[in-house]
Amino acid sequence: MKRLCLLLALLLVSAATAAPPAERVWLGAGGKRLPFETAAEAVDFLANARVVSWKELSTGITRPKKLVLERDGVRAHAVYHQIDRRERKVKRLRNGQLAHFLIDSHKSQVAAYELSQLLGLEGVPPTALREVDGRVGSVQLWIENAVTEQQRRERSLDPPDRVDWNQQKADQWVFDNLINNIDRNTGNTLIDEAWNLWLIDHTRSFGQDRQLPYPERISSISKELWAGLRALDEREVRGRLEPYLGKSELRALLVRREKLVEAIEARIARLGGERVVYERGKPWIAIGWTPVDESESSSGSSS
Repeated sequence: MKRLCLLLALLLVSAATAAPPAERVWLGAGGKRLPFETAAEAVDFLANARVVSWKELSTGITRPKKLVLERDGVRAHAVYHQIDRRERKVKRLRNGQLAHFLIDSHKSQVAAYELSQLLGLEGVPPTALREVDGRVGSVQLWIENAVTEQQRRERSLDPPDRVDWNQQKADQWVFDNLINNIDRNTGNTLIDEAWNLWLIDHTRSFGQDRQLPYPERISSISKELWAGLRALDEREVRGRLEPYLGKSELRALLVRREKLVEAIEARIARLGGERVVYERGKPWIAIGWTPVDESESSSGSSS
C-alpha cells in the first residue's frame, strides 16, 4: 500500500511539472539566431566559413582555440581542437578513471557528433573536420550564453524543472556509456539559458574498452534515444564513423551498444517500461532519477 501511494505521489509530481522541452537554438557571435535550417547547413558553415580570428582558451590541457567564423555576412564562434594521441598502457586520469589504450583525439569530437545524429540526440553541437592555420582538427559550434555545470553549482543555480533536468542527465549517461566517455566532468557539460544540456569535449571518448564505464548511472532513457539506440545499424555506424575511428574502436563501440541495450532491457523487465522510458514534456513515473547534484568530477575540461 505504501509503495502504491509513493508511486501515485511521484506521478502527480511529475505530471505537475511536465512541460514541453525547450527549443534548442544556435546563436551567432552577436547573440542572434543563426539562419541554418538543418544540422547539415551548420556543419557546412563550420567546415568552409572563413576564419576571421582566433584565440587560445585558458581552459583545457590540449589548448583549444576559440574561432570567429564568417560567411555571407553570418558570423559565429566555434571551438577548435587539434590533438591525436594514443597510448597503449593503462593510465589513471585525474578523475580516477582507468583508461585502457587511451585516445585523446579531435577525431573523436566529430565521431561523437555523427553518432549523436544517428541516435537522434540533439545535445551535441554541430561539429566538423577542417584545416585551421595549416593543421586539420575538429571545429564545433560555440554555445552562446551558456554556463558550465561547474559554474551552475558555484552560483547555486537550481533547474526550474527538476524532472526535465534529470531526464536530460539520464540521456547524457546513456550516451557516455555508449561512447566510453571517460572524461565527463563539470567543465564539459554546458547549460544554455533555456536549461538545455549541451555535451562537449569528447576527445577522450571511443576507447577500446568493451565494458560500460558507468553502468551504475543507467537509470532511464528518453523514448527517442531508446528508439535510436535499438535501431542503430552496424553498416551505417561503420560508414559514418570509419573516417574517425579505427577498427578496434568501432568493434568496442558495437559491443558496448549491445551491453547497453541489454542493461536497459533488464531494467525495463524489472521495473516496467513506464518507469524507465520517458517522453520529455509528458507525465512520467519518476523512479530511478539521476540526482541533480550527482558526484561528477568537478575538474575543468581536460580536453
